[in-house]
Amino acid sequence: MPMEIEHIIPLAAGGSSDVSNLWLACPLCNGYKSTQTHAYDPITDTPVTLFHPRQQQWGDHFSWSADGTEIVGQTAIGRATVIALKLNNEHLTRARRRWVLAGWHPPVL
Repeated sequence: MPMEIEHIIPLAAGGSSDVSNLWLACPLCNGYKSTQTHAYDPITDTPVTLFHPRQQQWGDHFSWSADGTEIVGQTAIGRATVIALKLNNEHLTRARRRWVLAGWHPPVL
């Protein structure tokens, strides 16, 4: 799937087009994110900022499920981001299942 350049902090939320605010995202995740900068953690039911890929480490907030097909949020930020960006939607988990069978996934972090 081709990647898109996305604004980590959306322009509509005061973000800029400076390279420090840009990141690559798949079209599905970028569409789900839209103008969101915060989401609710399902465990604490409190709003938290979404994962910031330029300021935070993936492994601090996420891990892979035992079968390698789902992203598991390990922190409030991780859990809220998984839900807000629908990181475990049917299309992505189906693709990851195939990648696991091919030996391409999960990535070694």
